[in-house]
Amino acid sequence: MKHYHLLWSGQQLKLSNLLLSRKGVWMLAWLLGQATAIASIALLALSGWFITAAGLAGVVNLATAYTFNYFTPAGVIRLLAIVRTAGRYGERLGSHDAVLGLLADLRSSLFARLATGKQQQSASLRQMHRLLSDIELLNNWPLSVVLPWLWALIMLLCILGLTSIVANGLLALYLGIPLLLATVLIPAVAVWYGQSWGRQQAEQAEQRRSALLQPLEALTALLQWQQWPRFATAFLAEDRIYVHEQLRQQQLAGKVVLLQQVCLAVAAAMLLWLGSTLSGNGSLSVAMLLALLLAVFGFAELVLVLGMNMMTYGLCRAACVRLNAIVPAQTLEECAKQALPIRLHLQARGISARWPDALNGAENVNFDVFNGDILLLQGASGAGKSTLLSVLADELQSASGKLYCNQQPFSAWQWQGQIAYLAQQLDIFDLTLAENLRLGKAEATDDELWAVLTDVGLAVWAEKQPEKLDTPLGEYGAAVSGGQARRIALARLLLRPYALMILDEPFAGIDEHTQTALASMLRRHQQHGILIVASHQLNPWPDAQVLHIGRS
Repeated sequence: MKHYHLLWSGQQLKLSNLLLSRKGVWMLAWLLGQATAIASIALLALSGWFITAAGLAGVVNLATAYTFNYFTPAGVIRLLAIVRTAGRYGERLGSHDAVLGLLADLRSSLFARLATGKQQQSASLRQMHRLLSDIELLNNWPLSVVLPWLWALIMLLCILGLTSIVANGLLALYLGIPLLLATVLIPAVAVWYGQSWGRQQAEQAEQRRSALLQPLEALTALLQWQQWPRFATAFLAEDRIYVHEQLRQQQLAGKVVLLQQVCLAVAAAMLLWLGSTLSGNGSLSVAMLLALLLAVFGFAELVLVLGMNMMTYGLCRAACVRLNAIVPAQTLEECAKQALPIRLHLQARGISARWPDALNGAENVNFDVFNGDILLLQGASGAGKSTLLSVLADELQSASGKLYCNQQPFSAWQWQGQIAYLAQQLDIFDLTLAENLRLGKAEATDDELWAVLTDVGLAVWAEKQPEKLDTPLGEYGAAVSGGQARRIALARLLLRPYALMILDEPFAGIDEHTQTALASMLRRHQQHGILIVASHQLNPWPDAQVLHIGRS
């Protein structure tokens, strides 16, 4: 899936690029939606014209009623009804397919950039709920902003063009002014005003979510110490603020829609006033006047959606800004860092670290490792092994102590693309096996993929799958076991050489025989670099340097 790179302009994700990765599908969704809109409004207008014209034909002259052509308009009405139904169904399928594809592209492209970029975005990576919600917000940009505006603008041109043809340009001009206000000016002003509201809503939603999720992580302890009511009160306060702002935003959206309805009512009144004058002098039939009026009523359905979605643009822009903050452009300071030497000497002196609000962490850690060395971290759960790995992976700043490489500060070296990190939380996407692996190396050949699958003991399993490398893994790797998902994530790291490989529980979920083979493979693969592993299993490397975390 290489088209997801089109989402990015250099280092920045842009809203204007969200339609590029699936241009064909979005174009199909737009065409089907436009056909549905045209058919719906045309059906309403033609039905009104047909009923009125047929009735007038019978009232004026009975002979005219017998000669009136009922069959052609009736056939066109049936055709429009079919087009409307089929178009609406097809547009729903097409747009949802495009949205789900865009969601997959966003997740894949963001992960690919994080995997090859700096490892200093720990706060965003830990708050995966916020990351995923921001990605899902971006789906609303094409679906709730771009497509509805295109449908409405094109239908506006169609209505004004039809008015010019059946009546005159003056009526189209007077009709176009309130319709343009309702379709373009009022929604545009509302969208501009709604940008700040969108940012505020995103911030309040995050504060409300954090006020709920953070205490839940320690729910048992808080209940035991009777401290839960205090945190529940804090959450309810944030919830009241959030709900109050939601109500204010709904009231603002209601005012915008009311202004649009006023403009549409003015357009309808103007059409009746000027149209009745034209009907009086024979320039416009009563049936055609009713058809135009019904077209304006049908058009209102498209227009009012624009006002109700006034907050969407602001929410999408806020989400885009936050995602871009995760993958910032390379600074001059980064460019000035030294290239990593071939021979490495990694030193930790008195390293202590913990995540914000965490009760435990790594304390006073010291070690020395060189190229070819294996450092095994062992200790009880919660002792701080994963926290220390986050410091070594440059995802967390240590609270105290120093980390050196070749007697210089760790940060003085250019580590971009030199650290492989297998965290406890895996990144397996709803892609095929090959696509998940190639997130680690986009240009990897099939032979390279089979080689790393052999290294992690999954080649036989993959060969038995009907689709082999094209086997879908499901969302979050739901189609495979936990042990298989962890080895797939590890195989992705094995596609490239890394100076420093950091693995958190690489042997979890596998049997002893597979663990032994995997340990031997990791030794061979990282023989010219440094391998640091946190594991609860018995030490598979007798000559490894073992560091017990949590002991004084």
